[in-house]
Amino acid sequence: MSISVIIPCYNEFDNLLKIRDFFLKFVGELPTEIIIADSVASSDESKKIGPPFLYLRTKKSGRAHQMNEGARIAKGDILVFLHADVLPPINFLNEIQNSIDQGYHFGFFAYRFHPTSFMLDINASFTRRKSFFAGGGDQIHFMHKGLYERLQGYEENFQIMEDFDFMGKVKKSKTPYTIIQSKAVVSSRKYMNNSWLRVNIVNLIAFLMFHLNIDSGLIKKVYYQLLR
Repeated sequence: MSISVIIPCYNEFDNLLKIRDFFLKFVGELPTEIIIADSVASSDESKKIGPPFLYLRTKKSGRAHQMNEGARIAKGDILVFLHADVLPPINFLNEIQNSIDQGYHFGFFAYRFHPTSFMLDINASFTRRKSFFAGGGDQIHFMHKGLYERLQGYEENFQIMEDFDFMGKVKKSKTPYTIIQSKAVVSSRKYMNNSWLRVNIVNLIAFLMFHLNIDSGLIKKVYYQLLR
């Protein structure tokens, strides 16, 4: 089975260089295409990233739309959605392939923060197990393309929390899913620019607003007003 990695981004050129170096150094023999789904509003040099990436300038901004546009041109049997500031584990392609072979048509990875701290290690520990909060927030979603199509992709009306919405569709469809314990590396820049307490409070506010079915545009506005 072939794998397509889709990276939605907005002015993330420096992080794309890190991901490119990672793939050039560590990607194994599995057939892989890497699609950069760059926001139409981006103003940096991401379009010059070059091989092994396939660059796509999306028609609209927004993670959900960008991921869906990338998925539409993807040739792989398995779709992997990767944040631009997240580095997957070295053997992540093989682990995804093994999970799909075991019947898990959807999954994501546990992760750790970099740079980290004692409190961030506590946060990261919750990504290792299934819970009410699982499946959202910097996760690397992977899935069989058939499942993606059956669930009609990411809901583009969501300007934020689209990952939690998709996770809800996975659970509602009773699709077996897995959490791979090899840890992805997530940037802690949001915590460094604010504080551990502030980010966690804002995340909780956004999560509660989402479950109260409040308009995602308002959730996004509140979220970015409260965080730097």
